[in-house]
Amino acid sequence: MMTLSLVLAAALQAPAAPADAWIGRWNVKITDVDNTFGGAWFQLGKKAGAATGSVVWRWGSVVPALDVRVDGGTVRFAVAAEDKSRDAYEVRIQGSSLKGEVKHADGTTHHFEGRRAPELAATAAPQWGEPVKPFDGKSLAGWALRDPKAKMGWAAVDGELQVVEPKGNADLVTAAAFQDMKLHLEFNVEPHSNSDVYLRGRYEIQILDDKSKATEEHGCGALYSRIAPSVDATKAAGEWQAFDITFVGRKLTVVLNGKTILDAVTVEGITGGAINPYEDEPGPLMLQGDHGKVRFRNIVVTPAR
Repeated sequence: MMTLSLVLAAALQAPAAPADAWIGRWNVKITDVDNTFGGAWFQLGKKAGAATGSVVWRWGSVVPALDVRVDGGTVRFAVAAEDKSRDAYEVRIQGSSLKGEVKHADGTTHHFEGRRAPELAATAAPQWGEPVKPFDGKSLAGWALRDPKAKMGWAAVDGELQVVEPKGNADLVTAAAFQDMKLHLEFNVEPHSNSDVYLRGRYEIQILDDKSKATEEHGCGALYSRIAPSVDATKAAGEWQAFDITFVGRKLTVVLNGKTILDAVTVEGITGGAINPYEDEPGPLMLQGDHGKVRFRNIVVTPAR
């Protein structure tokens, strides 16, 4: 009885979790999907005293969380689907981690877990290592399909890494992983086609032939659905174009065809399609292969030491 009394007394004296422990950015992994699209991201906060949120779920854009309600360590919200139906999320905060589930409007349920997103604040200027060429110009050595069950629609042709058949193809992923890095990459996209390059396997830089969207959050060179290019630096479809990208911590600079279109912008979180949502882990270079025909060449990564 004495032992039980001491345990109860200790529990009563233990400090309660902070009332706003749910606020912040969260890296989330869906635990019961049957493919590699299991990454997600939540941003939860307050505005004018009301709970707010944003969500990245598997693929697509950052979308608002609707009707956010907080009950102790549990946060509930909805996300609207394209058909106006709503998916219902329940998130249970446990210190610096979370667990929960989403009940989709079609009756299916997914479960997820995650942890608070890291700050990734740079403490000093990076020291750059030796440049690495992931593509040897002759073969797909050092690369693998994101989905090993997918059809291989990539080929090495005349010194180029090409999507020769996008239908049923999968993204192409390097065996090597990178964190802070510089990237030079040249691409040639067919008319009305698109692709992208993922940094660390989780941040999508859009490749798109559409002048009307050139300075929008889905335009060529955008951090997909998050940050729009400041200027239109695109060339016409069928011409070779070049990205020069520097990514240190959360600071991202994108130069397209010699013009700076994202200038040391702050990356708040992952984009849709991330192969791994945990931002403190190095990730691969990943090229999208199922949205149209595109060619790449002269891929050079300079990692930080």
